Amino acid sequence: MKPATLITAHCRKLLASLVILAASLHSPLLFAAQSVMPPDDPRQSIIYWKQHTVSPEKNDAAARAHAIFDILLRGWDNSRLAPGLYVVESAGGAWAASLADGNILLSQQAIDACMQFGEQRGEHLLAFVLSHELAHQRADDLWHQRFFRMIGNDSPAIRNKIINGLKLDANMLADLEQKEAQADHDGLLLMASVGFDPYRVLDSGSNKDFFTLWVENLWRQTCDETPGNDAAFNEACQQAQARALRSRVQLNSIASQSMLYQLGVQAFVARRYQQAREYFTRYGRDYPSRAVLSALGLTWLAQAQDIHAKLIDAGAIQQPAFYYPLMLDANPQAEPVSANSNKRANQNAYFAQQREVMHKALQQGIEMFEKAIRLQPRHKKSYLLLATAHLLDNNPYMARGILQGRYQPEFGKDASSRLLLAMTSAIEGKHQQAQREFDRLLTDAAGASAQNASDNPAAVPENLLLYSAYYNSAELARFNGDAARATALWKQLAKQAKSSGNSLLFRMALSQLTQQQANTPAITNAPTIQGKRLGDHLDEPATGAASKTARVDELWIDGEQYQVVRASNGSRYITDANGNIVSAVQQSGDASLAALIHTGDRADRAFKTLGLPDHRVDMQSGEYLAYDRYGVALHILNDRVKGWFLYHSAD
Repeated sequence: MKPATLITAHCRKLLASLVILAASLHSPLLFAAQSVMPPDDPRQSIIYWKQHTVSPEKNDAAARAHAIFDILLRGWDNSRLAPGLYVVESAGGAWAASLADGNILLSQQAIDACMQFGEQRGEHLLAFVLSHELAHQRADDLWHQRFFRMIGNDSPAIRNKIINGLKLDANMLADLEQKEAQADHDGLLLMASVGFDPYRVLDSGSNKDFFTLWVENLWRQTCDETPGNDAAFNEACQQAQARALRSRVQLNSIASQSMLYQLGVQAFVARRYQQAREYFTRYGRDYPSRAVLSALGLTWLAQAQDIHAKLIDAGAIQQPAFYYPLMLDANPQAEPVSANSNKRANQNAYFAQQREVMHKALQQGIEMFEKAIRLQPRHKKSYLLLATAHLLDNNPYMARGILQGRYQPEFGKDASSRLLLAMTSAIEGKHQQAQREFDRLLTDAAGASAQNASDNPAAVPENLLLYSAYYNSAELARFNGDAARATALWKQLAKQAKSSGNSLLFRMALSQLTQQQANTPAITNAPTIQGKRLGDHLDEPATGAASKTARVDELWIDGEQYQVVRASNGSRYITDANGNIVSAVQQSGDASLAALIHTGDRADRAFKTLGLPDHRVDMQSGEYLAYDRYGVALHILNDRVKGWFLYHSAD
């Protein structure tokens, strides 16, 4: 029996008008089980649903959904605890729902419905489904407390009676539609900020948009040009298609503007910090979030760290040349500073001027991290970055206060805070105490993982944390004149990394032992994105054969018009008013980089073929392996190569 046959004629039109909310990925079965439930209804708790959940350890589809959900939680900007995800078995088709207890339900059929668009696009669609629900949780909408949206156990007669008793006036419908539109908006920004492609939600496949196909999956009928006999289904199809058109107008501009964040990431990877700040600032003015504030703080912090490293190398700062866990550099040693003259007076004036520049940059970073903490008090990494900024500013008292007075009482004595405290002890001049703290940290790392069970893996990536601990322990030994101990530590890391199969850390440890990069040129010609490089002129894609494979969207930056050109093969370009390429990205698709790296390859494939990256950047949108010598950065998500982009290094 079709769901619509359970609905009286009196309610058909009303519920058909609500099905568009289902098509927007709230509950697709709103019309199948409308009943007014009190807030303490047991089915509003995950306890009721646990018996129907699918374990990600035993189900590939559930594992995929959980992996995507974990990535989305990087952008959870809320003081409340993050929601949990449960994939459930259901005979009710594709649906997603938020529970009053703060959990999110996703039917296994919803995963299948997204994946019918192909594995690569399906991941982005599933990210939108989940980010839409996260947006409702964050906004605390939870209007489903008034309308319980799952298939119930009541008889058809009782359900019809309840449905007839619903009082849904025009104002309530408008309120629901407004919340759905807002959740679409916020969900799109969320998925874009963690590395998913918002354009994939809007693109059509086989002349049908995602919303229409979702409704077809829901009703198990096809929306074609010839109306059928089911008036409710026909109206649902019409509204789904109208919703797709409205969404395309509303969300296309949002998707284009989200490119500003990606441009900021690209500039940051290229060490063009001022340019990165300009992009992040433009993006943040329209879409403020903790991620944008942290990204802005990172640009100041990285710029100050560069100056700090150069001053240590020049002898202007007498401290161990510690590695600060901002990005994983293969060769973090600084280039020598230069002054206009060799005279000591000129050098001292130059050093003083550089210290002042560094101090001002750090103050800007500290301000950004404090704002990020106020916006999301339970985001651990913001505290760690704030403490790092104070350390670089030669203020170990403030760093210790943040770590021991704010961080550890809230989150515990995890490996991340212990690393920074060991560095703090050394900067305070307590070298023996610092060495003992490093030793204990490395002993614990050898027994399990650099990030123990109490640590949040998202706070500091494991590779970055482990490398920082070994690097700084060895640097402290070298600073104190014990070169043999430093060598022994690098050998220890190489042995540990080899036994665990960590290709990146093994190669980085070897590079420290040999003091040279064992990188033979793997790419003999400059990399391109489908034959195009930065600065090339992109032929007008709106005419000729290219128009069948490319889409063009406007992007406005400070009153200047750019174009986002998206080809069907997953390549993407941003061009200026003259048609010259300012950004070139391989976003997805079946593509290769110089026939060496393919989309979908494991991350360690890059180390084996291209060698060590010049630096590794961990942003909310994912991990980036940057190869300055080639001018290309690989985008890594869940240990897989998702794509790459071209850049010109500032060095």
